Order: sequence, then C-alpha cells, then structure tokens
Amino acid sequence: MSQFSNNPLPVGQAVARTAGHTLQLDLKHEVWLITLRGVVTEVSALEACAAVERLIAAKGPWAGIADLSAIEKADISGESVRFLAARRPVAPTGRLCILVAPQDVIYGLSRMFQILRDQIGSDLQIAHTLEEAFALLGLESPDFEAVDFG
Repeated sequence: MSQFSNNPLPVGQAVARTAGHTLQLDLKHEVWLITLRGVVTEVSALEACAAVERLIAAKGPWAGIADLSAIEKADISGESVRFLAARRPVAPTGRLCILVAPQDVIYGLSRMFQILRDQIGSDLQIAHTLEEAFALLGLESPDFEAVDFG
C-alpha cells in the first residue's frame, strides 16, 4: 500500500513514515503508538496529532503512547507547547495517553504540556521509557503493527 492511500488498514511490517512520525497499533490491547523522530516543530507535532485523530476516528477511543525517544531536536517554543496543550485532547477522556520522554529537554517540555493539559482535564502521564509506558497501561506482551494514517 502506498503511504498516500486513503485505506486505513494495517500494512503489515511496512512502516508509514510521514512528517517525522511512525504510527503502530496493538490490536489485541487497543493501544496506539506514535513515534516522533528527527527535528520536531509545531507543524510536525500537529501532523502527528492529526494522524492519531484519524486513527481514533476509524478505530475508536484507544489508549495511546507518544514515543519521543527518537527526537533529535525540539524546535518548538513554550508558546507552541501552550498552543498544543490548549487543543482538544487526542485521546478521549478516560483513555490514558502517555508521553515517553527520556531526554531532559523533551521531558521538560512534556511536563510543561502535562501541567497545562491538566488545567483542562486529561488522562496524560509522562514516562522515561517505553517499558515504563507499557507498565502504566498494564501491557505485558504488546504486539504493535505499523499502519498508515498519514
């Protein structure tokens, strides 16, 4: 399947790579995992959010993990973090969303996002590792497959 296809079905092990992110699903546990990589900007963060929103519209209100471990540089301002935090949450209320942020700068920006998001109500946690995120969701043997939601 082309990464430009409108068909939002799993594509096996092919990895959808657009706008600096990859998106995967664990169908058994109903959890999405988006990995952001490279230089992240407000625009690429919004593109990643839009991909998750399309996935949730197609699959339902699943819990999610945003893995920020592969970010090489965060070219994003505090004002951009405030703007992103003020948006409607990607994960619906009652479904946990976890940001994995091992680097100090990314962790700090994630905490800023979490604090601002807490003011509007959201189920958001910050973890240092994917393993910690899996534990927060009670996942013992996650099995993620790549999907293409742009």
